[in-house]
Amino acid sequence: MPKINLKSNNRWFSIITFILILSLIAFPIFSYLVIYFLPHLSIKKYLVHNIYYIIFIIPIALYFLITRINYYTLKIDSYVIDIKVYRTGLISIFSFYYPKDFIDISHEMFKDFAFYDRPYSFNKTLMINIKKENGTFKKKRFNLSFITKKEQRRISKVLEKIIAKNS
Repeated sequence: MPKINLKSNNRWFSIITFILILSLIAFPIFSYLVIYFLPHLSIKKYLVHNIYYIIFIIPIALYFLITRINYYTLKIDSYVIDIKVYRTGLISIFSFYYPKDFIDISHEMFKDFAFYDRPYSFNKTLMINIKKENGTFKKKRFNLSFITKKEQRRISKVLEKIIAKNS
């Protein structure tokens, strides 16, 4: 069996998305503060006449908050599959370093996998079948945000090698 070493994450996409969400939420708040607490500034006239900017930004910010953008790390070596998914966003700022979903299993416990598209979202779901010690099977799902087709093929190739080795 050739040596398996795969590391994958979406760190940059998650950071950029988090900054985008933060700025989309901060802009309407900033606009509200300027309009009501600093009425003498000239920017107030611009914001009052172009209120549709704020009306347009709020649904986009809500969309990103609802679709659950996730930060994931996936490490597969010759013996262990380690997947951790962290929730990003304003709701989870205080628990960012604690994984929402995680798994750390040996190759012998891994039985099958599948990727599913999530409608109206940037997420793809990786479903993994795990054989427990008592012989029952458990399905574990991970939402992977902004995963590319190339990265999905890389992960699929490695997981298919593990399935072939276990057969």
